[in-house]
Amino acid sequence: MRFSVPRSLSPSPVRRQQQRSKSTYRLPPDSDDSDYDSHSDGVESDDSFCYASESEVPKQPIKPRVKIKTTAEQRHIEDTVAAIRLRTRHHDPYEEWEKQTRKDAFRTARKHQTAQQSQIYDELDKSRSQEVLRLAALHAQQLAEVQAQLNSMKIQQQREEDRLRTGWKERDKLLWQRIDSVIKLEEDKVRTRLEAERKVREQEERKRQEEEMRKREQEEKRRKDEEDKRKAQEDEARQRAEEQKQKDDAEKQRIQDEKDRADRLAAEGEHRKAAGLSTPEDDWRNARSILMNLKTNTMRPIKSVKANKSAWGEQRRKITPKIGQLTNDAKSIQDITNFILGVMLPQQPLPPMLYAGLLSSLTKAILLQAETEVTAEKKAAIPLAQVTFSLLERLDSFPDVFFAKLVQRCGGWPLPCRVPNTDHDGRPWDDDREHQKVSGYRKTALQSDKIGGDEDFVKKEVPFESVTEYMDRVAGVMRVYFHILKIPPRSKPLHPMFQLPRCWTWFARMLGDRSLLESPVAAQLIYTGLDVLGSHALEVWGQQWVKMLELIYVGVTVGFAEGRFIGGTSPPGVSARSRVQIEVERIMAGAR
Repeated sequence: MRFSVPRSLSPSPVRRQQQRSKSTYRLPPDSDDSDYDSHSDGVESDDSFCYASESEVPKQPIKPRVKIKTTAEQRHIEDTVAAIRLRTRHHDPYEEWEKQTRKDAFRTARKHQTAQQSQIYDELDKSRSQEVLRLAALHAQQLAEVQAQLNSMKIQQQREEDRLRTGWKERDKLLWQRIDSVIKLEEDKVRTRLEAERKVREQEERKRQEEEMRKREQEEKRRKDEEDKRKAQEDEARQRAEEQKQKDDAEKQRIQDEKDRADRLAAEGEHRKAAGLSTPEDDWRNARSILMNLKTNTMRPIKSVKANKSAWGEQRRKITPKIGQLTNDAKSIQDITNFILGVMLPQQPLPPMLYAGLLSSLTKAILLQAETEVTAEKKAAIPLAQVTFSLLERLDSFPDVFFAKLVQRCGGWPLPCRVPNTDHDGRPWDDDREHQKVSGYRKTALQSDKIGGDEDFVKKEVPFESVTEYMDRVAGVMRVYFHILKIPPRSKPLHPMFQLPRCWTWFARMLGDRSLLESPVAAQLIYTGLDVLGSHALEVWGQQWVKMLELIYVGVTVGFAEGRFIGGTSPPGVSARSRVQIEVERIMAGAR
């Protein structure tokens, strides 16, 4: 027979009634059992229960009124109660092991916690001791630093005291020296005053004697000065007469030379015409007429019409930078030449007026480049001359325009000749400044001054460049011209002004005009021509060129009539004449 005991009272009264009806036996609570403790593990018993209100509390079950009458039933009940009690008092080893395990774990945890706390306390004590040691060392170091700083300040203070003490000693020494010097100065003043009084007395005595002597000497000097003045007046009058005579002779010689030259030219006129030759003056008038025609009939109409000026400016801005980019390189020379030819000779031909205006701009760019670059570096003339030579071959009317602008920038030196007293049309020059401008001189920067505090300006007369500046600029341009003459013709002969025979013509005309030879510019240009063409001309003309060099050498060493030298007597002329002499000697040394 099996019996079951519920784990706890059911919270449901219905369930409780159902369960209660299953058995007619009820086990009374065993409050006297001390061997079994349901709360020993600290876990709440399954019989505990809380109701939400008193109304839910079930009523006590009604005790059965059935009385047990037989012994078997009584014994069955007792056996059942005993079995129940035995079951309730059953000892579970697992529960005991679990309890013991919990106690051991608790003890182990407490032991581990105690060890950890001890270790933490030890580490804290160790860190505190290390921090104390570190702070002590830091305090000791800081104390040493402070002590060293105090010692340094003490040493510095001692030095400052020594310096001040030394300064005071020097000051006292200087003060006493000043006092001694003042005392000595006063003594010297007294001594000087006494000496001066003595000297004054002696000087007065000496002056008295000298005055007597001076009167005698003045009388003698006056008579002598009158005699010298009379002689000086006579010498000055004689010198003025000699200078006037020399001027008259020079003027007569110049007039006679011009007359002889005019007669010679007149006599040779027919022969010149037959040979196709011209005089320097004719060449100058021709170049001048081309230049004035270019200004009047080309540049003025272009600049007066906005459309023409815009087209001209656009093409000109393409050409001018290319000339400045030229270098002494075959590829650069060829590229720039082709570029300029492409601008000047496009597939659609340019209008004649625009073409002529671009020729003028191209010539001006080349000449300005020669004036700036060649003056500074001689080798810059070679690529510039090669580009110009190619353009002279390919561009129509360019030789005439180029030579006309060359004469404009250099005056009569490319021919060579002196600029006449009248223009190409016979009009006399307005003043000397116009004649100087036509001769190739350029004006310097504009000068202006204010009048009082007004804003109006009065322009001063702008001066022209000096002879040295003019000489260097013209030499740079003529060096390019001489290099052009040196280049042999390629496809067809160039304009006569750019052929090699012009070299002989130029030197012959230069040596035939004494008025030109006396200018320092002539000596500089002769040196430039010999530097570029001297050796080459010797190969071409041989002994005839040697005779030309001989005339030049005589002109720079011995001089022409009446001791006149090539280049004159000015410092620029003397230096240029020395260069000519060295260049002639170099050419002749190479010929040997």
